[in-house]
Amino acid sequence: MVKKERSVVSEARLKELLATKDYSESLMVIERLLTVKPSDERYLLMLGRLYELIEQATDFKDIYEKVVNTVPGAYNTHLMLGRYYHSKNDFEKTFKHYVTALRAANNGGFWLDRESTAPWVHRYVVQALNFCDKHRRDIVGSWITELQQTYGLDEMERVAKGIRIYSGELPAVYDDPRQKPGFLYIPGLPVKPVFERKDLDFIDYYESQFDKIKAELDNLILQNVPIENYRDTDKHGLTKGGDWDAKFFFRHGKRYDDTHTLCPQTSEILTHLPLVHIQDHSPEVCFSVLRPGAHLLPHRGVTNSRSVLHMGLQIPADCALNVVDIEELHWQPGKVFAFDDNYLHEAWNRSDQSRYVLLADIWNPFLTDAECCAITDFVTKVSSLDGK
Repeated sequence: MVKKERSVVSEARLKELLATKDYSESLMVIERLLTVKPSDERYLLMLGRLYELIEQATDFKDIYEKVVNTVPGAYNTHLMLGRYYHSKNDFEKTFKHYVTALRAANNGGFWLDRESTAPWVHRYVVQALNFCDKHRRDIVGSWITELQQTYGLDEMERVAKGIRIYSGELPAVYDDPRQKPGFLYIPGLPVKPVFERKDLDFIDYYESQFDKIKAELDNLILQNVPIENYRDTDKHGLTKGGDWDAKFFFRHGKRYDDTHTLCPQTSEILTHLPLVHIQDHSPEVCFSVLRPGAHLLPHRGVTNSRSVLHMGLQIPADCALNVVDIEELHWQPGKVFAFDDNYLHEAWNRSDQSRYVLLADIWNPFLTDAECCAITDFVTKVSSLDGK
């Protein structure tokens, strides 16, 4: 009832503002109404008409700026502000507002197709999409040139092709059709869903450190140190039957100082691994805990430039990691394996005890040092470009 009364009051206020031609405040009110009723056709039609009136009668840039700074998620006005900057050939600001508009609209279920797009805004959305595609390709092309100048033309051949696939300049043709990375694919790497021991030049050293790592894990368990529920964050819906928990050393590139302090020997050992360090992205390193009865459902990673390294720590019977239709892997205490996680994979614990492994993101062992540096540069630039 309260929401209905507020809506009525807002609509009444909108009529008053329109009658007095206070277009600035009218736009603010409509955008706020749309945050409550985003699919209301009346508001969407009024919004389209209001933009026409504003752009005929006023210096509208300041009005649009005020709205987007006041109403988070006002994607229609971000779109119109992008059009303004496009007309002024300020392509960086054009891209910024177009990307913000498209992402916010898509996240709300709008502008995904003609049915989810108001008729008056359809041509503007198409213009924004076309502009963003071309702008990305132009910028990505300049990045490739920079990387080739920095690291060498021949050294960048695989990475350059991968970036062009990302930008849409080249089609995504995978060396193995079972590979389906969600973000970045580097062609020309050996097809190895599961890597061999000889591919991992650090494996003997790493396995020799098992006792130190296991002792620090045992101490965490003994002290009942809190362990985060993996599923409660960005893995929600990925497990069933039991929980997937983790004690992080790194996550999305962020260092968890408390874990490093609690486990100093493991922390030092990790410095000898080829971890993927990319700000705000990688690595993810943790004591991964699969609780009794848990099934981690089939899923894929985002790039074949990264591999996922597992060391078995505390392994009950009837646990496995299954690279679907390729190989079923079984953890053993003190033993290590690595696999390419853009292949479909799942894991389960069908026992009545928790399973513990040390999980870490490492570079694909067939990448050169220069390629790793170039991919790091590229992913960092992409994050900055799209504001992610």
